[in-house]
Amino acid sequence: MTTRVEVFAGVCGHSAIIDVTKVDAAHVQVVITSACEQITDMNPDLARVQWKGKGHEVFKRMTESAVYQSAAQHIRHTACPIPTAILKAIEVEVGIALPKDVTITFSSRAAGDAPTGDAYDGGENVGQKEE
Repeated sequence: MTTRVEVFAGVCGHSAIIDVTKVDAAHVQVVITSACEQITDMNPDLARVQWKGKGHEVFKRMTESAVYQSAAQHIRHTACPIPTAILKAIEVEVGIALPKDVTITFSSRAAGDAPTGDAYDGGENVGQKEE
């Protein structure tokens, strides 16, 4: 099985497809397809990473995770969502999380107003401002 996620990063205009494949009980392969060279430069670093067992290199503190270490070497934009998407895809591929979309939505709601819980519309209104 392979887990695939699609990321639409935002203002940079670069999207990415991330494929994660479990290669054995403790390792995964990550393959990123994108027009962004900074992102695809991570591919060699993530070709085989250990997610489980002694010496695992994925689910650690951010500064110690192989994913974030690779991102720190190759990606210049600190807020790039790709590293998080890679980790989410690994979680699903190895069976420790269910596939659930993650969204970041900019809102015109006044500071202090409580969210209603129904703000996510499945992406139907991406780019449209609230009135």
